[in-house]
Amino acid sequence: MRLFFALELPAALAMEISSWRDRSFARPGRPVPPANFHITLAFLGELDEPALDALCRDVDAALSARRPAGGRLTLDQVGYWDRPGIYWLGPRQWPDPLGELARKLGGLGAVQGGQRRRDRFQPHITLFRSCTAAPPAPAAAPEFTLPYREFFLMESRQGRRGVVYDPVAAWELDEGTL
Repeated sequence: MRLFFALELPAALAMEISSWRDRSFARPGRPVPPANFHITLAFLGELDEPALDALCRDVDAALSARRPAGGRLTLDQVGYWDRPGIYWLGPRQWPDPLGELARKLGGLGAVQGGQRRRDRFQPHITLFRSCTAAPPAPAAAPEFTLPYREFFLMESRQGRRGVVYDPVAAWELDEGTL
């Protein structure tokens, strides 16, 4: 199973972002379907069923010791990575508790055989793939609010119509500032 931890977007917010994207850009690449919008906390790669079960137990244990608070994230920055050809939307400010959670989840995944990322972590939602050049700046600056109360362990599967992300497990966060 190809797995990653993520924050999911409420459907209404995903559609709002998709509408903004479609009004703001002349398709500089392949648009990501709104159903696939998410913010990856930790990419794990391939894990088998026994490793998946152990990982879920490890996350349960880590959260019983210290459960981060939920909150709100402002998505107000766009960026472009030329090597993979990805244009993205993300937050200028990333809350420390989410950064700590992302590092912890990545470490727990690595213990079970998952990939350990060495590159700089940039939380983002991929808007377009296969861009050959950076799109011009949007006419209307983005400013979306993502409330988060839980995070998910997601499986990435290749289907007939492209990649599909399905939740495998979910964990609630503390009430926080919602």
